Amino acid sequence: EKGKATSSTSITKMRVATLVAGLIGSVASYGQPNIIMFLADDIGWSDFGYFGMDLYGATPMIDTLATQGVRLNCVYGQTACTPGRAAFLTGRYPIRSGLQKGAISATQKKGIFTSMTLVSNELKRAGYNTAMVGKWHVGCAAWEQTPTWRGFDAFGGFLCNGQMDFYSKTNDNYLDLHEDGAYDTNADHLDSSVRVSEVYDAKAMDFISQQTDAAPWFLYYALQDPHTPLSSPDYFLEEYPCSELTSDSSRQTYCGMMRCIDTAVEAVMATVSDMGFLDNTLLIFAGDNGGAPKNGGYNWPLRGSKGTLFEGGVRQASFAWGAMINENVRGTIYDGPIHLVDFFPTFMAVATSGKWPGLDSETLDGVNVYSAITTGSESPREETLLNCIDSAGGIRVGNYKLLVGSGSDDWYSHPDGTYDYASQYVADNYGLPVKSKMVSNFSMAKDDNNGGSSYFLFDVKNDPYEYTNLYGTDGYDDIAADLYTKLQVYISEAVDYNTDSDKYDGASSAAATNGYWGPWAGEYL
Repeated sequence: EKGKATSSTSITKMRVATLVAGLIGSVASYGQPNIIMFLADDIGWSDFGYFGMDLYGATPMIDTLATQGVRLNCVYGQTACTPGRAAFLTGRYPIRSGLQKGAISATQKKGIFTSMTLVSNELKRAGYNTAMVGKWHVGCAAWEQTPTWRGFDAFGGFLCNGQMDFYSKTNDNYLDLHEDGAYDTNADHLDSSVRVSEVYDAKAMDFISQQTDAAPWFLYYALQDPHTPLSSPDYFLEEYPCSELTSDSSRQTYCGMMRCIDTAVEAVMATVSDMGFLDNTLLIFAGDNGGAPKNGGYNWPLRGSKGTLFEGGVRQASFAWGAMINENVRGTIYDGPIHLVDFFPTFMAVATSGKWPGLDSETLDGVNVYSAITTGSESPREETLLNCIDSAGGIRVGNYKLLVGSGSDDWYSHPDGTYDYASQYVADNYGLPVKSKMVSNFSMAKDDNNGGSSYFLFDVKNDPYEYTNLYGTDGYDDIAADLYTKLQVYISEAVDYNTDSDKYDGASSAAATNGYWGPWAGEYL
């Protein structure tokens, strides 16, 4: 029934903590490890319970894994859903496929180019069984754009839209739930009393349960939570800490959605444990873009929000967990820069014991950060493109970050303003300009705020909260000029974001005929 927990498998937090504390080893000693990638949708940078903000206690399983693993304090994503997913799956910046501008539509042919190799393709070549559950959103006009054509053995989730109702499984009155390369017509899955996150959890658990020691496996769980439409089971809203957040209904519902995320992680890890895979599994958790305060997600004390290139818009709440993490760095916070594109080459290094030769005809933007994550060594990432659209964009090189024509944004505090547990994460300066709600303008248009300049230069190593704009300050002109030159190279290399951007009536017509959003151009574009 609606509002009732349905997960039949549970694992106690103490059990995980005890198991993790006893894990000592390396990739070499375990052969090819299993790999789990969780990618959350619109999660705020400080919205895990372990940050000690107002959601303290909302994510106990995640808190256990993150604090027993390595908290990745500087993972960069993108500014919106589609670009973030494309970055992870391809190991290349979204400018390489014309996906840099934002979320794509179900009525477009747009998506990751079918000529591009995905991480799932390469892991499959390396002998992995592969599965994906959750949100795809990187192309669905033709079947060749969809997961089971692109290296995934199994899929359960939604393909075409940026959001879907959690209970009706529809967008604009048409279903968007698919399973293994076909419409999902399972009556239990389509039951409007069943939250779709339960369907995802069951698919992920079933995939892991079918695995043996004969072959390694890869699970990509693209969580739908906590993206809109805001929706949470009532029982989570009635429990602490969500029950305390009555002053802001959006934040309270968002809290319940974070509980759903934690339940998903718990269900997956329970199955991993039950199948005996716990000591040979690497888990990475990240987000696609920053949180949107207007929808309940907060990035405080980082500046900015979803849709912007300030740290709050692109820096992700992330952690790594696994036996292969050196015992000396477990429980630590890693501050080295990492980008979503880095997980492709990192997973391939893990899968091949460092012997992956790379792709024959494609150059990745990602770098292998396995050693950095597992030993705490310096990140090999020296330069990071945050994004570029036309002449606007952002780049980080070393400690410095330049934004050009990217608009301005401020800081958004959590509704209750209580941060008693957060001293290791928040700034000493509490005199920040704050807003209680997100503004609705996500454009990258020029803004005359901050001294009439549309240029920002920050030392994000020493000023991660972006208080001080160094652009135009004595002694920083050469740094700004160097970053600007590097940004211009990326701008010149960007694929036109108007590629395949036309919207076709055929997509809507097919949805009306079939009752489902889905491929409408046949098998091939």
